Amino acid sequence: MRAFVLLIVFTGVISCNNPETNQQAPITDTIILKQATVAEERVNPAKKSIAIYSVPIDDGMGNANNWKFAVNIYETAKTFEYKVNIQYKEIRATEMITIPNFGIAPAVSIKPGKSTLDCIIGFSDTKGLFKEYFQVSVKNDQLKFKKIKSYGVRTYKTKIS
Repeated sequence: MRAFVLLIVFTGVISCNNPETNQQAPITDTIILKQATVAEERVNPAKKSIAIYSVPIDDGMGNANNWKFAVNIYETAKTFEYKVNIQYKEIRATEMITIPNFGIAPAVSIKPGKSTLDCIIGFSDTKGLFKEYFQVSVKNDQLKFKKIKSYGVRTYKTKIS
C-alpha cells in the first residue's frame, strides 16, 4: 500500500513539471538564415547616388557660393560596400562603409538627424526596420563622421547525416 501511495505522488510530481513552461522566450534580435543568397559582387553598380541628404547653407550673399551640407551614397562593385561622399561648405570627404550581410540585398538609406546639419546613415534589416549605423554631422564648423552602432553576422554550419 505504501508503494502504491509513493507511485501516485511520484507520478503527480512528474506530470506537474511541464518542460514547455520552463523554456525561455525566443530572442527577437536574432535572425536565422538558411543559406547565403546574395552575390558578393555587383554586376552593374548604379552610377547615380542611391541615397541623398542635402541642406543648403546660407553664405550671406544669397547663396552665391552654392554651399550645402550634403551626403551622397554610391554603390561599389562589392555588394555590401558603399562609397559615401560628404560635403560641408567647401570641405569634401569620402568614406567607405560596409553593410552586414543578412542574406538579403542591402537597402541603404539616410534619415535626418536631430538638427539640419546632422543625418543618420543606416540600412533595412530582414524585417524592413531601419537600423542606424553612422552619423554625419557638423559641429563648430567641423565635419564629423562617426559609427554609432555596430552589427555582426554569425554563421553556423551543421552537418546533416
